[in-house]
Amino acid sequence: MNKRNYQILKYLKETEEYVTSETLSAMNNVSTKTILKDIKSLNCDMKATDNYIEVTPSRGIKLVINDIEEFINLCNSFNDTNDFSIYSVTEREEWIQKYLIENNGWVKAEALCEKLFISQSVLSQNIKSVRKAFQKYDLILLQKPHYGMRVEGREFNKRLCLAQIYITHIDQREGFPGTQFNNDELQLILKIEDIVDRILTRYQISMSEVSVQNFIIDIYISLKRIKKGIFLKSTDKMVIDIARWTDSIVAVELAKLINDELTIEMKDQEIVSLSKHLAAKRIIRHFDESIHRIIEDFDVNKLVNNMINNINCKWGIDLTQDEELKSQLVLHLIPLEVRSRYNVVLHNPLIDKIKQQNIFAYQMAVTACDQFSDYHGNRLSEDEMGYIALHMNLALLRTQIKNKKNILVVSGLGRGTAHTLAYQIKEMYGKYINEVKTADYIELNNYDFTNINLLISSIPLRRDFSVQSIEVNSFFSDNDKKRIETILCDQEVFKIRDYIDKRMVLTSINADTKEEAISFIINSTNYDKNIIQEIIENDKVANHELDNMISILSLNGISANNQTEVIIGILSKPILWNEKRVQLIIVPLIGEPINSKILNLYHELAYMIKNPLYVKRIIRKKTYEEIIAIFEEIATVLER
Repeated sequence: MNKRNYQILKYLKETEEYVTSETLSAMNNVSTKTILKDIKSLNCDMKATDNYIEVTPSRGIKLVINDIEEFINLCNSFNDTNDFSIYSVTEREEWIQKYLIENNGWVKAEALCEKLFISQSVLSQNIKSVRKAFQKYDLILLQKPHYGMRVEGREFNKRLCLAQIYITHIDQREGFPGTQFNNDELQLILKIEDIVDRILTRYQISMSEVSVQNFIIDIYISLKRIKKGIFLKSTDKMVIDIARWTDSIVAVELAKLINDELTIEMKDQEIVSLSKHLAAKRIIRHFDESIHRIIEDFDVNKLVNNMINNINCKWGIDLTQDEELKSQLVLHLIPLEVRSRYNVVLHNPLIDKIKQQNIFAYQMAVTACDQFSDYHGNRLSEDEMGYIALHMNLALLRTQIKNKKNILVVSGLGRGTAHTLAYQIKEMYGKYINEVKTADYIELNNYDFTNINLLISSIPLRRDFSVQSIEVNSFFSDNDKKRIETILCDQEVFKIRDYIDKRMVLTSINADTKEEAISFIINSTNYDKNIIQEIIENDKVANHELDNMISILSLNGISANNQTEVIIGILSKPILWNEKRVQLIIVPLIGEPINSKILNLYHELAYMIKNPLYVKRIIRKKTYEEIIAIFEEIATVLER
């Protein structure tokens, strides 16, 4: 059976009625004569079973299935040999979740097997994952003999689960809403989008593009369920409580427009749901008394202070005076609190990029969010921690540039050249600089350097001055720029190779699970075995797997002699970490307060991850010397 045969078989199975050879011909871009040959071939494949394709001149072509197991086996044999399937494992599990919720009743396993072209054993494995996925939304998958299976739980949570599946498959490159909807669904979504845009504009409500898309999908799912006669339930108290929110006014108006333009009535409980989603997804620009009406018993300022103190305790980074960070976290945590209380999911399409390019900021976010978890009793998703990581990254940048410098520029070619150099310095490094002054060389003898942090000269300095100095070319070279930036950033020269001892490089590790891999690495490097479980638990929370088959696990304060060390672990074969396959494991063991040197460690790692060729080359190496040579190469590239 070739791929075209399979597609014909799949189409006939899905159609379950007579089709013409002309239809199949047009669909596959071949002649009707070729289609009839394909049908003959398929019947030969099925001749040992009770299944066949009926060809009736007056009616057309139809698939007749009398033995579903044999039919599934035939399809699976094609999948196995040709690496072609209708769905990936993840897609199939998501399809099952959607189908079970949207059917809103009992579904037999046999029906799922038929629709998915899979066997009972494969379905059983999928159901295990589906049941686990439902648990995140407090949904229960019931299974009852002779009845099948059905989903039980709050309607609000069923909708949240559906929304997450739809939102996950929105490809930002294709444009919203993407290709996962048919034409009728697409038209409804576009109408909802128009209504939402008008409402948000009218009431001057700020939302990110991603939040708007999430909100539209939430409404789309609600309207689909309402049209099926499936409604939300809410207590009178809940309606009264949420009526106090400013967002409820907007929700009422939104519901009115939907009723007027789409002729779908949204009752009180549906308006309550709209209010929740609005409060959970909007951007809060200013903290005022109306905020307290959303969540009266939420001490957001205390939580922010605890988050910042937690970072200081674990990483030695004092952000207690960063008022900008505090205010931004306060405004971010209000809608986050609403999302947490009502289990509303906000998808983060940039989460993979954030984890890869802001490795340490993400580590800080994980640490900070421990406090949020203690407050609620449950963990935040990596999507949510990714948004917190963006705030942490900005805070890190501010710590690097908070001590702006005063610079004195001297040129042997006169004040004109000195002014030109000064202008270039301001343009390139303005964020690091308070003031740039110029002087003639002769003035240096009596110059007051009290408030000068750096002397930059294009001529040789014949004596030492009471200030740090650097000699550059009259026209800055790339090396000049790099040296100036290093000084202005207070960066120590850092190279990751300096922290990789021979005993910390482990290759050809035989492991089938991440637990086995982590245990082997820690045991082999003679670290305290008690940290193994800590690392595993931390990974459950933070999900440290990245693209390009790499996982970076960071711990602080456990290395020997307060020295920073880096463990490199290479597995003999890739293993499934959480959701991605991993073969290279890097464990920075931070033994000192976080400084520019340590931040550069993570910068170098981020560069390596961004360039998958380096990762592939490291994985193939077997010796310490070979691996160090690659890190030498990376360091050289970054120095340019």
